Parts: sequence; C-alpha cells; structure tokens
Amino acid sequence: MGGIHAKDLVAEDDIQTWVAAVLKAARPVMDQETREILLFAMKEHQKVLAEQTLAMMRVMEVQSIAMQRTLEHQGRMVSRILAIGGLTGGCHLIWRDLRGQSEQRRWLAGAYAVGVLGILAVL
Repeated sequence: MGGIHAKDLVAEDDIQTWVAAVLKAARPVMDQETREILLFAMKEHQKVLAEQTLAMMRVMEVQSIAMQRTLEHQGRMVSRILAIGGLTGGCHLIWRDLRGQSEQRRWLAGAYAVGVLGILAVL
C-alpha cells in the first residue's frame, strides 16, 4: 500500500502560505464591509439618540408647564390666605368693639362674607 497521500503533495507550509494569502486578499473587503456595518450602526444610533432627545425635551416641556401651573395656583392660594387673614384680623378688631350691638355685628358678618367671596373671586 504504497499510494500517494495528500500530505505527500501538500506540505503544512503550503497551507499556511495559502491561508495567509487568502486573509491578505480578503482583508480589504472585510475592512470595507466592517466599515460599512459600523457606519450604518452609527447612523442608526444617531437616529435613536435624536428620537430619545426629542422625547425627553417633550417630557421636560410638559413638566415645565405643569410646574408653572402649580406655582401659579400656589401663588393664588397664598394671596387668598393672606387677604382673608387680613380681612379676618380687621373684622375681629371691629367685632370686639361692637359688643352688645347685634345689628352692627350682623352687618359686619355679612360684609365679612362678601369680602371673602370677593377675595375668592378676584384672586
């Protein structure tokens, strides 16, 4: 059985030379394809970032508007509290001075109620 074997025709050095030649020949194509894939991925990533940034800006705008409304509402409430507190303090002093004068006290109570309603309507 003295036939010819593949290892008799092709040496290991030949295989290494062929592999090196194939890799050297394929390198420009692989580099180009890799570059194209990376450029595509970067463009897609840029799109995603742009969409995310836009979405975050919308959320911030909505939050800003909500906060502005909250601050306006709180400002009105504080103004009402101060105005009603001042009206109450003034009416309290007059109320004390009107001891025994139930008719005037009723008028003062009515004026106080109108004052509170006016404050709530204006502020």
